[in-house]
Amino acid sequence: MYINLSVFLSSKLEPSDLLFLATINQTHTDWLIENLNEDRYKRFEALSLLKHIKQKSKKEHQYVSLRLSDEGKNLLSELEEAEVEEQDKKVGEWLINHYKQIGKQVGNSKRLFRHIRDFRIKSGIEKNNLIRVCLDFISDEDNMLYNNVLEFAFYKPLSAFQTRFQLEDSRIYKHYLKKEEYFKSIFEEY
Repeated sequence: MYINLSVFLSSKLEPSDLLFLATINQTHTDWLIENLNEDRYKRFEALSLLKHIKQKSKKEHQYVSLRLSDEGKNLLSELEEAEVEEQDKKVGEWLINHYKQIGKQVGNSKRLFRHIRDFRIKSGIEKNNLIRVCLDFISDEDNMLYNNVLEFAFYKPLSAFQTRFQLEDSRIYKHYLKKEEYFKSIFEEY
């Protein structure tokens, strides 16, 4: 599990709060009833991380109807997401300039930077090696014939319901896999 430390440190949460937020998100109410104390509950409320759904009966414990608010869901999502690093921005800006020069579309640049970050993390290909893979990809005329929007070179969801980056669906990763032995040999040279 990845935890974005800069988001965590600015969130006013304690390390053990992450377990409680994940438990609330998964609606594991039995554990919450046993372990969530009133002080932590009030602190979560003060941070606007909680909401309650309608209870089935008045006899039910209040934690049974406990859910994360939209703010709580957003915070949990941000905590799980890595930061876009400087190297991701450099690769993205270089590719954006190239695509503009050849008259192709860029798409959403913020999403592009996130896709580059996710690609880097999941593939393990970084810095100059990532540039080498991108250079080879854009110099391949077959790839460029079908790749008119830069954002989709790194990732294009197969459906509207697919929201998380999937390395296997990346056009650049598929290109890398076709020439994996070649790339491994040039990666070792440098």
